[in-house]
Amino acid sequence: MARKSEFYKGKRKRRNYALIPFVIVLALIALIVVLFYSMQKYAVISKQGVEMVLPGVSRSDGSVVDSEGNEVKVYEPVDVNLVFDSPDYSRVEATAGRSAREMRAIFIGAEDINTDHLMEMAGRLNSGNALLLEMKPRSGALVWNSEAELAQSYGLYYQSALDNDVPKMIQDVKDYGEEHDKDIYLVAQISCCIDNLLPIRTTSYTLRTESGFDYRDDIGYYLDPYSSVIRNYVVTLCRELYAMGFDEVVLADVIHPVPEGENAAKFVYSAEMSTTPSPITAVCGFAVYVAQQLADEDGLLSIYLDTAKSLVGPEEKTGQDGVLFSKIYDRIYYRTDKWTYTYNLQDMEPTITIGELHDRLIPVVINYLPENSSWVYIEQLADES
Repeated sequence: MARKSEFYKGKRKRRNYALIPFVIVLALIALIVVLFYSMQKYAVISKQGVEMVLPGVSRSDGSVVDSEGNEVKVYEPVDVNLVFDSPDYSRVEATAGRSAREMRAIFIGAEDINTDHLMEMAGRLNSGNALLLEMKPRSGALVWNSEAELAQSYGLYYQSALDNDVPKMIQDVKDYGEEHDKDIYLVAQISCCIDNLLPIRTTSYTLRTESGFDYRDDIGYYLDPYSSVIRNYVVTLCRELYAMGFDEVVLADVIHPVPEGENAAKFVYSAEMSTTPSPITAVCGFAVYVAQQLADEDGLLSIYLDTAKSLVGPEEKTGQDGVLFSKIYDRIYYRTDKWTYTYNLQDMEPTITIGELHDRLIPVVINYLPENSSWVYIEQLADES
Protein backbone atom coordinates (compact mmCIF):
# COMPACT_ATOMS: atom_id res chain seq x y z
CA MET A 1 0.00 0.00 0.00
CA ALA A 2 1.42 3.34 -1.06
CA ARG A 3 2.45 5.71 1.64
CA LYS A 4 0.65 9.02 1.62
CA SER A 5 2.83 12.17 1.60
CA GLU A 6 2.35 14.48 4.51
CA PHE A 7 2.98 17.59 2.33
CA TYR A 8 1.09 19.00 -0.65
CA LYS A 9 3.15 19.17 -3.79
CA GLY A 10 2.29 22.22 -5.86
CA LYS A 11 1.65 21.93 -9.51
CA ARG A 12 4.75 22.86 -11.54
CA LYS A 13 4.33 25.43 -14.38
CA ARG A 14 5.82 24.40 -17.65
CA ARG A 15 8.28 26.92 -19.16
CA ASN A 16 8.24 27.61 -22.88
CA TYR A 17 11.96 27.91 -23.73
CA ALA A 18 11.18 27.99 -27.43
CA LEU A 19 10.25 31.70 -27.12
CA ILE A 20 13.81 32.76 -26.17
CA PRO A 21 15.35 32.23 -29.63
CA PHE A 22 12.32 33.97 -31.13
CA VAL A 23 12.81 37.07 -28.93
CA ILE A 24 16.52 37.17 -29.75
CA VAL A 25 15.79 37.00 -33.45
CA LEU A 26 13.26 39.85 -33.17
CA ALA A 27 15.80 42.01 -31.26
CA LEU A 28 18.45 41.39 -33.86
CA ILE A 29 16.05 42.27 -36.65
CA ALA A 30 15.09 45.51 -34.84
CA LEU A 31 18.77 46.40 -34.30
CA ILE A 32 19.56 45.76 -37.94
CA VAL A 33 16.66 47.97 -39.03
CA VAL A 34 17.76 50.80 -36.73
CA LEU A 35 21.37 50.52 -37.85
CA PHE A 36 20.33 50.36 -41.47
CA TYR A 37 18.45 53.67 -41.35
CA SER A 38 20.86 55.44 -38.99
CA MET A 39 24.00 54.38 -40.83
CA GLN A 40 22.87 55.29 -44.33
CA LYS A 41 24.65 58.67 -44.11
CA TYR A 42 27.94 56.85 -43.57
CA ALA A 43 27.60 54.88 -46.79
CA VAL A 44 30.16 55.98 -49.37
CA ILE A 45 29.47 55.10 -52.99
CA SER A 46 32.40 55.04 -55.34
CA LYS A 47 33.37 53.33 -58.60
CA GLN A 48 34.81 50.51 -56.56
CA GLY A 49 31.49 49.87 -54.86
CA VAL A 50 29.75 50.80 -51.63
CA GLU A 51 31.49 50.95 -48.27
CA MET A 52 30.55 52.07 -44.80
CA VAL A 53 32.86 54.66 -43.27
CA LEU A 54 32.29 55.62 -39.65
CA PRO A 55 33.36 59.03 -38.25
CA GLY A 56 37.07 59.19 -37.49
CA VAL A 57 37.69 55.83 -39.22
CA SER A 58 39.85 55.76 -42.32
CA ARG A 59 38.33 54.68 -45.58
CA SER A 60 40.00 52.24 -47.87
CA ASP A 61 41.61 55.14 -49.76
CA GLY A 62 43.04 56.57 -46.55
CA SER A 63 40.60 59.52 -46.12
CA VAL A 64 38.49 60.20 -43.01
CA VAL A 65 34.95 61.56 -42.68
CA ASP A 66 33.29 63.49 -39.84
CA SER A 67 29.93 62.90 -38.14
CA GLU A 68 28.14 64.58 -41.03
CA GLY A 69 29.76 62.40 -43.60
CA ASN A 70 32.06 65.15 -44.89
CA GLU A 71 35.54 64.18 -45.84
CA VAL A 72 38.25 65.35 -43.44
CA LYS A 73 41.74 65.92 -44.67
CA VAL A 74 44.35 64.15 -42.60
CA TYR A 75 47.92 65.34 -42.86
CA GLU A 76 51.05 63.78 -41.58
CA PRO A 77 52.38 65.56 -38.47
CA VAL A 78 55.28 67.93 -39.11
CA ASP A 79 57.54 69.99 -36.87
CA VAL A 80 56.73 73.72 -37.20
CA ASN A 81 59.01 76.58 -36.21
CA LEU A 82 57.62 80.13 -36.51
CA VAL A 83 60.18 82.62 -37.76
CA PHE A 84 59.35 86.36 -37.73
CA ASP A 85 61.42 88.46 -40.11
CA SER A 86 62.40 92.00 -39.22
CA PRO A 87 60.36 94.71 -41.00
CA ASP A 88 61.51 95.51 -44.52
CA TYR A 89 61.39 99.31 -44.75
CA SER A 90 62.91 99.35 -48.24
CA ARG A 91 59.44 98.76 -49.68
CA VAL A 92 57.92 101.86 -48.08
CA GLU A 93 56.61 104.21 -50.76
CA ALA A 94 57.82 107.82 -50.78
CA THR A 95 54.87 110.14 -50.12
CA ALA A 96 56.25 113.07 -48.08
CA GLY A 97 57.77 116.39 -49.09
CA ARG A 98 55.35 117.69 -51.69
CA SER A 99 54.33 120.66 -49.52
CA ALA A 100 57.84 121.61 -48.37
CA ARG A 101 58.62 125.21 -49.30
CA GLU A 102 61.46 127.61 -48.52
CA MET A 103 62.08 127.87 -44.79
CA ARG A 104 64.84 130.03 -43.31
CA ALA A 105 64.42 129.93 -39.55
CA ILE A 106 66.00 131.44 -36.46
CA PHE A 107 66.31 128.91 -33.65
CA ILE A 108 64.90 129.94 -30.24
CA GLY A 109 65.80 127.75 -27.26
CA ALA A 110 63.20 126.69 -24.71
CA GLU A 111 64.63 128.97 -22.01
CA ASP A 112 64.13 132.02 -24.27
CA ILE A 113 60.51 131.45 -25.26
CA ASN A 114 58.48 134.39 -24.03
CA THR A 115 56.41 137.08 -25.70
CA ASP A 116 59.08 139.80 -25.72
CA HIS A 117 61.81 137.59 -27.14
CA LEU A 118 59.54 136.10 -29.80
CA MET A 119 58.57 139.58 -30.96
CA GLU A 120 62.23 140.61 -31.02
CA MET A 121 63.16 137.61 -33.15
CA ALA A 122 60.21 138.19 -35.45
CA GLY A 123 61.49 141.72 -36.03
CA ARG A 124 64.92 140.34 -36.99
CA LEU A 125 63.52 138.24 -39.80
CA ASN A 126 65.12 139.93 -42.80
CA SER A 127 66.79 137.10 -44.69
CA GLY A 128 64.68 134.61 -42.82
CA ASN A 129 60.97 133.87 -42.88
CA ALA A 130 60.52 131.48 -39.96
CA LEU A 131 61.05 130.89 -36.26
CA LEU A 132 61.92 127.47 -34.86
CA LEU A 133 60.87 127.12 -31.21
CA GLU A 134 62.32 124.41 -28.99
CA MET A 135 59.10 123.37 -27.27
CA LYS A 136 60.50 120.25 -25.59
CA PRO A 137 64.26 120.25 -24.97
CA ARG A 138 66.34 117.32 -23.80
CA SER A 139 65.59 118.35 -20.24
CA GLY A 140 62.14 116.85 -20.85
CA ALA A 141 60.26 119.88 -19.50
CA LEU A 142 57.54 121.10 -21.85
CA VAL A 143 57.25 124.81 -22.57
CA TRP A 144 53.46 124.60 -22.48
CA ASN A 145 51.00 123.04 -20.09
CA SER A 146 50.19 119.94 -22.10
CA GLU A 147 47.03 117.90 -21.63
CA ALA A 148 48.89 114.68 -22.49
CA GLU A 149 48.36 111.98 -19.87
CA LEU A 150 52.06 111.59 -19.07
CA ALA A 151 52.55 115.34 -18.79
CA GLN A 152 49.63 115.70 -16.40
CA SER A 153 50.50 112.63 -14.34
CA TYR A 154 54.16 113.54 -13.79
CA GLY A 155 54.19 117.33 -14.14
CA LEU A 156 56.38 117.40 -17.26
CA TYR A 157 56.45 121.15 -17.86
CA TYR A 158 58.24 124.29 -16.80
CA GLN A 159 56.55 126.03 -13.90
CA SER A 160 56.52 129.20 -15.98
CA ALA A 161 54.50 127.39 -18.63
CA LEU A 162 51.45 127.71 -16.40
CA ASP A 163 51.81 131.50 -16.55
CA ASN A 164 52.52 131.72 -20.28
CA ASP A 165 49.69 131.54 -22.75
CA VAL A 166 51.69 129.85 -25.50
CA PRO A 167 48.82 129.69 -28.04
CA LYS A 168 48.39 133.44 -27.60
CA MET A 169 52.13 133.97 -28.17
CA ILE A 170 51.90 132.02 -31.40
CA GLN A 171 48.91 134.02 -32.57
CA ASP A 172 50.66 137.30 -31.64
CA VAL A 173 53.63 136.35 -33.81
CA LYS A 174 51.30 135.53 -36.70
CA ASP A 175 49.50 138.86 -36.26
CA TYR A 176 52.81 140.70 -36.14
CA GLY A 177 53.80 139.12 -39.44
CA GLU A 178 50.57 140.18 -41.11
CA GLU A 179 50.95 143.75 -39.85
CA HIS A 180 54.49 143.98 -41.25
CA ASP A 181 53.86 142.11 -44.51
CA LYS A 182 55.78 139.07 -43.31
CA ASP A 183 54.42 135.56 -43.70
CA ILE A 184 56.07 134.15 -40.59
CA TYR A 185 56.38 130.37 -40.65
CA LEU A 186 56.46 128.67 -37.24
CA VAL A 187 58.18 125.38 -36.46
CA ALA A 188 58.07 123.49 -33.14
CA GLN A 189 60.93 121.18 -32.15
CA ILE A 190 60.59 118.40 -29.56
CA SER A 191 63.16 115.94 -28.23
CA CYS A 192 61.68 112.44 -28.37
CA CYS A 193 63.95 109.73 -26.98
CA ILE A 194 66.30 111.81 -24.83
CA ASP A 195 64.50 113.02 -21.73
CA ASN A 196 66.02 113.96 -18.37
CA LEU A 197 62.77 114.60 -16.51
CA LEU A 198 60.40 111.70 -17.10
CA PRO A 199 62.93 109.03 -15.98
CA ILE A 200 63.29 110.91 -12.68
CA ARG A 201 59.52 110.85 -12.13
CA THR A 202 59.04 107.22 -13.22
CA THR A 203 61.23 104.39 -14.50
CA SER A 204 58.46 102.64 -16.41
CA TYR A 205 59.43 103.94 -19.84
CA THR A 206 63.20 104.22 -19.76
CA LEU A 207 65.75 102.21 -21.67
CA ARG A 208 67.36 99.82 -19.19
CA THR A 209 70.53 97.82 -18.99
CA GLU A 210 70.69 94.10 -18.29
CA SER A 211 71.57 94.88 -14.69
CA GLY A 212 68.26 96.73 -14.31
CA PHE A 213 69.53 100.32 -14.23
CA ASP A 214 68.13 103.16 -16.33
CA TYR A 215 70.61 103.83 -19.12
CA ARG A 216 72.19 107.25 -19.43
CA ASP A 217 75.26 108.79 -21.04
CA ASP A 218 76.82 112.25 -21.20
CA ILE A 219 73.73 113.57 -22.99
CA GLY A 220 71.17 112.22 -20.58
CA TYR A 221 68.58 109.50 -20.04
CA TYR A 222 67.00 107.61 -22.92
CA LEU A 223 63.38 106.61 -23.27
CA ASP A 224 62.48 103.23 -24.76
CA PRO A 225 61.63 103.77 -28.46
CA TYR A 226 59.69 100.49 -28.46
CA SER A 227 57.30 101.75 -25.77
CA SER A 228 53.81 102.37 -27.14
CA VAL A 229 53.22 104.85 -24.30
CA ILE A 230 56.17 106.99 -25.38
CA ARG A 231 55.17 106.80 -29.02
CA ASN A 232 51.64 107.94 -28.27
CA TYR A 233 52.98 110.63 -25.94
CA VAL A 234 54.94 112.11 -28.85
CA VAL A 235 51.91 111.88 -31.13
CA THR A 236 49.77 113.72 -28.57
CA LEU A 237 52.37 116.48 -28.16
CA CYS A 238 52.55 116.96 -31.92
CA ARG A 239 48.78 117.25 -32.23
CA GLU A 240 48.71 119.90 -29.50
CA LEU A 241 51.42 121.90 -31.27
CA TYR A 242 49.56 121.81 -34.57
CA ALA A 243 46.42 122.93 -32.75
CA MET A 244 48.33 125.92 -31.30
CA GLY A 245 49.07 127.18 -34.80
CA PHE A 246 52.48 125.73 -35.65
CA ASP A 247 52.98 125.11 -39.36
CA GLU A 248 55.50 122.33 -38.84
CA VAL A 249 56.74 119.99 -36.12
CA VAL A 250 60.24 118.53 -36.21
CA LEU A 251 61.20 115.49 -34.13
CA ALA A 252 64.67 115.64 -32.61
CA ASP A 253 66.57 112.84 -30.88
CA VAL A 254 64.71 109.95 -32.48
CA ILE A 255 67.81 107.95 -31.77
CA HIS A 256 69.18 104.88 -30.01
CA PRO A 257 72.17 105.29 -27.67
CA VAL A 258 75.57 104.04 -28.77
CA PRO A 259 77.44 102.53 -25.80
CA GLU A 260 81.17 102.25 -26.35
CA GLY A 261 83.93 100.01 -25.03
CA GLU A 262 84.24 96.38 -24.07
CA ASN A 263 81.82 96.78 -21.19
CA ALA A 264 79.14 98.40 -23.32
CA ALA A 265 75.68 97.99 -21.88
CA LYS A 266 73.17 95.54 -23.30
CA PHE A 267 69.64 96.84 -23.31
CA VAL A 268 66.34 95.56 -22.01
CA TYR A 269 63.20 96.90 -23.65
CA SER A 270 59.73 97.31 -22.20
CA ALA A 271 57.77 95.73 -25.06
CA GLU A 272 57.43 92.02 -25.86
CA MET A 273 58.64 91.39 -29.39
CA SER A 274 58.43 88.56 -31.90
CA THR A 275 61.67 89.64 -33.59
CA THR A 276 65.13 90.24 -32.24
CA PRO A 277 65.31 93.85 -31.00
CA SER A 278 67.85 96.17 -32.57
CA PRO A 279 68.49 99.92 -32.80
CA ILE A 280 67.21 99.98 -36.38
CA THR A 281 63.88 98.28 -35.68
CA ALA A 282 63.45 100.38 -32.53
CA VAL A 283 64.11 103.78 -34.08
CA CYS A 284 62.61 103.11 -37.50
CA GLY A 285 59.55 101.51 -35.93
CA PHE A 286 59.13 104.61 -33.75
CA ALA A 287 59.49 106.94 -36.75
CA VAL A 288 57.05 104.97 -38.92
CA TYR A 289 54.42 104.76 -36.17
CA VAL A 290 54.48 108.49 -35.39
CA ALA A 291 54.36 109.43 -39.09
CA GLN A 292 51.38 107.12 -39.70
CA GLN A 293 49.46 108.47 -36.71
CA LEU A 294 49.97 112.08 -37.81
CA ALA A 295 49.24 111.55 -41.50
CA ASP A 296 45.87 113.30 -41.11
CA GLU A 297 47.43 116.59 -39.92
CA ASP A 298 47.74 119.47 -42.38
CA GLY A 299 51.06 120.74 -41.01
CA LEU A 300 54.44 119.41 -42.11
CA LEU A 301 56.19 116.72 -40.07
CA SER A 302 59.98 116.56 -40.11
CA ILE A 303 62.80 114.75 -38.33
CA TYR A 304 66.50 115.09 -37.44
CA LEU A 305 69.33 112.85 -38.58
CA ASP A 306 72.45 112.83 -36.41
CA THR A 307 75.16 111.00 -38.35
CA ALA A 308 76.58 111.23 -41.85
CA LYS A 309 76.13 107.50 -42.36
CA SER A 310 72.41 107.72 -41.65
CA LEU A 311 72.04 110.16 -44.58
CA VAL A 312 72.62 107.34 -47.04
CA GLY A 313 70.95 104.42 -45.29
CA PRO A 314 70.33 102.66 -41.98
CA GLU A 315 72.86 103.35 -39.24
CA GLU A 316 73.24 100.21 -37.14
CA LYS A 317 74.35 102.07 -34.02
CA THR A 318 71.89 104.97 -33.85
CA GLY A 319 69.06 103.15 -35.65
CA GLN A 320 68.36 106.10 -37.97
CA ASP A 321 67.70 105.58 -41.67
CA GLY A 322 67.78 108.66 -43.92
CA VAL A 323 66.38 106.76 -46.89
CA LEU A 324 63.29 105.69 -44.93
CA PHE A 325 62.88 109.03 -43.13
CA SER A 326 62.95 110.99 -46.39
CA LYS A 327 60.05 108.90 -47.68
CA ILE A 328 57.69 109.54 -44.77
CA TYR A 329 58.89 112.91 -43.36
CA ASP A 330 58.63 116.21 -45.19
CA ARG A 331 62.06 117.47 -44.24
CA ILE A 332 65.34 116.09 -42.89
CA TYR A 333 67.16 118.38 -40.44
CA TYR A 334 70.91 117.88 -40.12
CA ARG A 335 73.50 119.74 -38.02
CA THR A 336 76.32 120.68 -40.35
CA ASP A 337 78.62 123.50 -41.49
CA LYS A 338 79.53 125.29 -44.70
CA TRP A 339 82.40 122.92 -45.50
CA THR A 340 80.45 119.67 -45.30
CA TYR A 341 76.96 120.77 -46.39
CA THR A 342 77.80 120.32 -50.08
CA TYR A 343 78.74 116.70 -49.43
CA ASN A 344 75.57 116.22 -47.39
CA LEU A 345 73.54 117.31 -50.41
CA GLN A 346 75.37 114.82 -52.59
CA ASP A 347 74.62 112.04 -50.11
CA MET A 348 70.91 112.79 -50.00
CA GLU A 349 70.33 113.66 -53.65
CA PRO A 350 69.61 110.07 -54.79
CA THR A 351 67.17 109.66 -51.90
CA ILE A 352 65.06 112.80 -52.32
CA THR A 353 62.65 111.94 -55.14
CA ILE A 354 59.85 114.37 -54.26
CA GLY A 355 60.21 118.13 -53.93
CA GLU A 356 63.29 120.35 -53.97
CA LEU A 357 66.42 118.91 -52.38
CA HIS A 358 67.53 122.24 -50.86
CA ASP A 359 64.15 122.65 -49.15
CA ARG A 360 63.96 119.12 -47.83
CA LEU A 361 67.48 118.66 -46.44
CA ILE A 362 67.67 121.50 -43.92
CA PRO A 363 71.15 122.50 -42.70
CA VAL A 364 71.18 123.44 -39.02
CA VAL A 365 74.16 125.77 -38.60
CA ILE A 366 75.76 127.93 -35.90
CA ASN A 367 76.64 131.56 -36.59
CA TYR A 368 76.60 131.00 -40.35
CA LEU A 369 74.02 131.61 -43.06
CA PRO A 370 74.44 129.21 -45.98
CA GLU A 371 73.63 130.31 -49.50
CA ASN A 372 70.60 128.11 -49.57
CA SER A 373 66.84 128.50 -49.91
CA SER A 374 66.27 126.81 -46.53
CA TRP A 375 68.23 126.66 -43.27
CA VAL A 376 68.06 126.88 -39.47
CA TYR A 377 70.32 129.48 -37.88
CA ILE A 378 71.51 129.07 -34.30
CA GLU A 379 73.11 132.12 -32.77
CA GLN A 380 75.76 131.15 -30.26
CA LEU A 381 77.82 133.68 -28.33
CA ALA A 382 81.53 133.22 -27.93
CA ASP A 383 81.29 132.47 -24.20
CA GLU A 384 78.66 129.78 -24.69
CA SER A 385 79.74 126.17 -24.76
